[in-house]
Amino acid sequence: MNPIFKLLSVIGILAIPVFAIGQEINKEGWPIPDLKGLIPYSIQIKQVDGVEKIVEKFYTPNGGHVARISGNGKIFAYAIDSDREPPIDYLLLDPDGLGKFTQKFRSEDSYRIPEWVSH
Repeated sequence: MNPIFKLLSVIGILAIPVFAIGQEINKEGWPIPDLKGLIPYSIQIKQVDGVEKIVEKFYTPNGGHVARISGNGKIFAYAIDSDREPPIDYLLLDPDGLGKFTQKFRSEDSYRIPEWVSH
């Protein structure tokens, strides 16, 4: 193995933040849920790190539910669950505001509101 590549690999592993462990990345973006025609059964609004975070929860026709998560009016995540019992199955996150939800987190992983949401 090329020594430079080996060094960069080690640096890359050390640079992974704790909250990113366990995430999957799909550069093309994970498919987001189709919420057309669905009405939220719950809407929560709270301030988080200077961002007005809104969580809208929807029941899905297949017996699950989805939460659409936005900050300052910008959708940055979806939490998807195939049933209506905790924990969620996974969370999709748009890390850079390009409309691609490229990061997928497990229910036990934590995430941060992306910086682009507060700008």
